[in-house]
Formats: sequence, structure tokens, C-alpha cells
Amino acid sequence: MRKKAVTAAIAAVALFAPVGCDAADAGDATSGEPRRVEVVCHTKPGGGSDVYVRGILKIMYDEKVISANWPVRNVAAGDGIGAMSFLAAQQGRNNEIAQMTPTWIVTPMTVKGSAVSVDKLTPIAGLSTEPTVVAVRPDEPYDTFSDFVDAAKDKPNELTQTGGSTTASDSLMGLALQKSTGAKWKYLSFEDTGSRLTALLRGDADVMFGSPGDFSEQVAAGKLKVITVLDKQKVSMYPDAPTADELGISLDGLPLQFRGILGAPDMSKETVAYYERTFKRMLETDEWKKYAQENGLVTDYRDSKDFGAYLTDQRKVLGGLLEDLGLRKDR
Repeated sequence: MRKKAVTAAIAAVALFAPVGCDAADAGDATSGEPRRVEVVCHTKPGGGSDVYVRGILKIMYDEKVISANWPVRNVAAGDGIGAMSFLAAQQGRNNEIAQMTPTWIVTPMTVKGSAVSVDKLTPIAGLSTEPTVVAVRPDEPYDTFSDFVDAAKDKPNELTQTGGSTTASDSLMGLALQKSTGAKWKYLSFEDTGSRLTALLRGDADVMFGSPGDFSEQVAAGKLKVITVLDKQKVSMYPDAPTADELGISLDGLPLQFRGILGAPDMSKETVAYYERTFKRMLETDEWKKYAQENGLVTDYRDSKDFGAYLTDQRKVLGGLLEDLGLRKDR
């Protein structure tokens, strides 16, 4: 069923995907700045990536890093396959870029015969990473994630984690932790963060993995509590939450949520250099630093060369994880 949906997504995208570079979009040949830049996003409006990309674009415009608003094109089909197919079809178009997450690496590996992958796109810049935290309702009897794991062992497949798509980092992290701890729980998938929070708050789910900023309002209102940081470092937003290291939970092989920028295939070197400068300037603004602090983001700038090498490394890490979980189908 999922394969049919992904195939349909690719076909649908191909119908409206122009190929080649229009002179009107080429921009300034000296500076590399393209005209009419469009940013592709693989989630619907309100999804995590949509909120993130609109947030950084607002900072870029308000801080005069860019002179015109860059519109967002939401291509939500196929857990990233649709957005990747659209961008891949824009060969040579310097004005087409996308914000990506590990989902762009993982999803094609779970589809037999997938025609798209990140190595066919142009790496531009790495922007940030996000530690994963674990949240539950305050009335739950779990003070740490270890307590939840123990309960899941006692009641196999009775407890439920809510999160994003089945190829998102929170889903893979949950699967990896089930394998390493021997616990078993169910998974309830929603595309947007709001729906996940609603499911957790009304009791449809028992636990949620997310970015620190996902839970700030609900924690402040006393409606949720963060019980663990699935990282080696504590998170300043939740100083009382223990780390996985402190609980003796192994983080080996767990996926890291990162965000970066990719471009259409065959993008000019001058344009890549322009985007590198532009996103680096954004990350240096006070507004970004405020946004990052409020949302628990860690600035992790990488230029196109470094980001390309990082993506190659992540393909190996995530591919190995998928193989261990029995989910890899691309070979």
C-alpha cells in the first residue's frame, strides 16, 4: 500500500516539475544570487519542517539577510519522496532549494527500486541539530524513560509512542530503543506536531519523543513533563530531566535529528556559494540565536563540502540502522 502511494507521489510530482534553468531565474551571474527563490518542504503546513523553514525564512527577511520573501512549496507526498522527486526534476534551476531532515535519507532506503536519493541533489549547507527529549503526561507514573521502558516490558505492545512518519528520526529512535532494551510498544503517526501533542494530552498515546521546543508551552502550563533527554548533554530548558547517559541508556546507533539545505541537481558553484553565505549570515543573527534558544536548537553550520561529506556519513549510519531493524529495501 505504501509503495503504491510513493509511486503515485513521484508520478504526480513529475507532471508539474519543470526541467532546465530559465534565464529569468538565473539571477546575478557575478554574485550568484538567483531570482524568485523557492524553498521546498516535505511536510504539510504546520508540520515540523514547515514550521522550521518558515521560521528561518522570516528571520532572514526581517534581518535583511534576503531582500525578498522566499515562498515555501509544500510537497508532502510519500514521506519525503515527493519533495525529493520535485527537486530532482529541477535540474540546473538555481532558484530551487529545499530544507531537509534525515527522513530524506531514510525513506528512499525503505522503498525497493527508489529512483531518488540525496546524493543526486546538491548539498548546500548544514544548519542545526536538535536533541531529542521524552515527554509524558504529569499523571503518568514515569519519572524517567527507564520507568517507561520497564512498564513496556511488563505490558508488551500495550503502551503507545506518538510521533512523525514511520521513517522520521523519532520513529527510528523508538524502534532502535525497543531492540536494545527488549521492550515493545506501539507507534501512532501524525504529520504535524500539534496532532501528536493532542494525542498525548488526551491519552491516545503514553509517550512522545520530540525537540525541546515541541513541549515548552505544555510543560509551562503543567500539562506535560519532560522525563529524559536522549542525549549525552543536558538541555537548559529542562534542567531536571536526566540524560540517557545518566540512566545508563546506550545511544550507540541512534539517529540524530539534523536540518540542512539541498539544491536542485547541477546548481552553479556561484549560486551554491551565495546560499552558503546567506544561510551562514542568518545563523549569526541575534534573532536566530533567540529562536534557537527558545526551541532547543543547536547551531551546527556546515558549508557545502562539509555537509556533503556529513550526508555521506549519515547514509552509512542510517542505512546500517535500517538493516539492523530489517527495514532496508533499496538493495
